[in-house]
Amino acid sequence: MPSPLRPLENPPNPWATTDVEYLDGDAPLAELHVYEDHTKGILAHNDSPDVGFSWSVNPYRGCFHACAYCLSGDTRILMADATTKQLRDVRVGDSICGTTAEGKYLRVVRTQVLAHWETVKPAYRLTLGDGRAIIASGDHRFLTRRGWKYVAEGNGHRGDYLTGSDVLVGAQALGAGAPDSRLRVARVEALGREMPMFDITTGTGDFIADGVVAHNCYARPSHEYLSFGAGTDFERKIVVKPNAPQLLREAFDEPKWKGELVVFSGVTDCYQPLEASYRLTRGCLEVCAEYRQPVGIISKAPLVERDIDVFQELTRSARFSIAVSCPFWDESKARAIEPFVTTPARRIRTIERLAKAGIDVGVMVAPIIPGLNDEDMGEVLRAAAHAGATHAGMVLLRLPGPVADVFEQRLRAALPLRADRVLRRIRETRGGKLYDSRFAVRGRGEGPYAESIQALFEQTAQRFGLRTHRTGGGGAEERPETTFRRPRGQLGLF
Repeated sequence: MPSPLRPLENPPNPWATTDVEYLDGDAPLAELHVYEDHTKGILAHNDSPDVGFSWSVNPYRGCFHACAYCLSGDTRILMADATTKQLRDVRVGDSICGTTAEGKYLRVVRTQVLAHWETVKPAYRLTLGDGRAIIASGDHRFLTRRGWKYVAEGNGHRGDYLTGSDVLVGAQALGAGAPDSRLRVARVEALGREMPMFDITTGTGDFIADGVVAHNCYARPSHEYLSFGAGTDFERKIVVKPNAPQLLREAFDEPKWKGELVVFSGVTDCYQPLEASYRLTRGCLEVCAEYRQPVGIISKAPLVERDIDVFQELTRSARFSIAVSCPFWDESKARAIEPFVTTPARRIRTIERLAKAGIDVGVMVAPIIPGLNDEDMGEVLRAAAHAGATHAGMVLLRLPGPVADVFEQRLRAALPLRADRVLRRIRETRGGKLYDSRFAVRGRGEGPYAESIQALFEQTAQRFGLRTHRTGGGGAEERPETTFRRPRGQLGLF
């Protein structure tokens, strides 16, 4: 796998007692490092009565393509005080301009830089109708009048890319008046070389770069729990379990294993981009098919479509189900809360392709954020059912510990006009608090508003012919019976 060198830069790790800051030009270059996790177990166990399953498999930590979006360092970023600053000079904590949607219009709002780092990427020149030139990586995204589009085709991503028919969105009202010819895409050229580039994470999920709306990169603080950083570490220090399929086979051969439901994955999406080459999830699923092991999958990634053949084998010989997570229908709200996830419409297409292949597929409308996406629930369920989904699940937003403070900060930055309403609605479902950790309550809330959400979910799902489950492994609820059988020649109890 190619591993272009890139300067090492990470935002400060809140879990570390020290922080390293390199002098200009002294930062070492970070190669791709895949860290092998050689722990002797692959099955993770939980005893929570709210999760809906007891066993899960997690082959990966970190993501190779996670921090791909970037721009050249001299790109001018619009600051909150209406001045501009070069992207290389922006720092964590700076107040800059992002956008928020109001109906079909965009409004410029103040937001904060949450992370900033440098990388090295193949460079492209985007030239606009007024002669303006922007240097960016091919997988950076800009907002057009028809939605977010990548700079260039390919580059390891899936999605639409810029063409001469596209008009970018400036820091003005979206959809107001005729398209601005000055912002029309004139051409996109590969420069044929790699260049130092920079990227940031913001509270709104976007920022204003050289006068147009650009997508930010979403930081992954969970990588900091491994004593890594959320910047270049996240994309260049990947933890994998290379022996995951063999470890799973050994676990299934243990006499104590009784064939309980196994869910992929309980921590990270098992179909993140690195799976395309490592194929660890596929290897584990092939083991499951060999042992007729009941399996559930929860994922947002279109890559699941690659393994339809294994899903079909599991469907024939075992108990298998998959749920595609889709908590939003309104793309602008989805972008504000989930800035680096494929669109709701694309997830529905994945449901359709799985259903046409004879797979038991459902939709997880999770998390439900009271006052924000509970109003999207009906459209998500309708679209999923029409695409062929057979079941649906929902989980109310959970904000344990410091997550509540982080969520409120992000919400106020991304959707300032709705923030107070959303927080008030959350408290209505949590006895006046932002979170209630009690079992049987934390996943569904309580009170009239929580009950109305649950009732709406159940009634709407029933109307569209979807069986329901509040939580669980892709709809494959645990039951006493199992299809699990060890292959012939294996010593077992079945």
